[in-house]
Amino acid sequence: MIDPSDHLVVDCDYHYADTFTQAAPYMPEPWRTKFEKSSWGGTGVKQNLSAFFPASTGNRFNYGKIDRDFSEYPDGGDDKDDVIAAMDHLDIDVTLQISHLILAMGGVKADDRRVESFIKGHLEYMFEEVLDPDEGIYGLAPVPYHDIDASMDILDRVEGEETIKGIVMVTAGASPPLGNRKYDPIYKRCEDLGLPIVYHTGGSGLDEYVRAGYEEMVETHTLGFLESNMSQIVSVTAQGVPEKFPDLDIVFMESGVTYLPGLISRLNEEYLKRAEEAPLLNKLPGEYITDYYFGTQPLEESARPDLLEICFDMLGTDKLLYASDYPHWDYDDPSVITDLPMIDDEARKDMLGRNAVEVFDL
Repeated sequence: MIDPSDHLVVDCDYHYADTFTQAAPYMPEPWRTKFEKSSWGGTGVKQNLSAFFPASTGNRFNYGKIDRDFSEYPDGGDDKDDVIAAMDHLDIDVTLQISHLILAMGGVKADDRRVESFIKGHLEYMFEEVLDPDEGIYGLAPVPYHDIDASMDILDRVEGEETIKGIVMVTAGASPPLGNRKYDPIYKRCEDLGLPIVYHTGGSGLDEYVRAGYEEMVETHTLGFLESNMSQIVSVTAQGVPEKFPDLDIVFMESGVTYLPGLISRLNEEYLKRAEEAPLLNKLPGEYITDYYFGTQPLEESARPDLLEICFDMLGTDKLLYASDYPHWDYDDPSVITDLPMIDDEARKDMLGRNAVEVFDL
């Protein structure tokens, strides 16, 4: 087994624990005034997270299975020093930072500009305070995909920024699904910029899950992250996004890997029965999906080893990217890759960092 401290480790899904206090001074008006003068910043009307992005019940910090010394657990971050400390703690050389707060964007129903405004504030804060190639800290820029013009503004802003290595589309709550032609201008612009699309899951909260009536987060956290990504994999593939934009790299994050053989098999089976409904495809849907990249977190360590071996064989270890999901308590450290018994050291090195160097042009 290899030692991750001896090899390049790239964390493709590190969540920056951003706050509205940080982002508010960089937001466009009227949002800047609204939130700088709130209870976060001084006087005025009380504002909190639920006043901006819908909140959700369900405590993902309840834990049992994972044996971890939390007295040595770095906070992970709401400033740059926290990120550096966590990288040292995990023996990670490079991180790709994703806003934690933006994962709730799918719950926004109002026809206003809060998502766009938050993204703009978040990015300017990250540019000024956090992102630093010398420390191996890069960013993934979210786009408010429900508003194409606003998304194009974000893409214009990040063009040429060496610290931005990809674009994030949150998969929970997308309507219409992200394979719809509505989003083609975003995909075309990203293809031209050479920036991969990172589809990041969400939607696991007890009250914000797509179906009502579940009683415990163990249920919705099992289903939500999976369902959000599965729905977009099917949409993006069946609607021919990889055919329309052949130079666009596609990445899916934070739903593990064991669901993919079943999804691929089912979609292939449906396609063989009604191929005329996916006229842009020139091969089986599964052949496109196995060209996508997938973050490994949360890697299903409790799965039968032969099932994981099937997943790795079907997807290819050259398409798998180490991801920690830090600073969430149930993060995966690099040992989830180095301890895998069914792959060789070269495959481990690919998954730990070399694949990420290729797809994110690091």
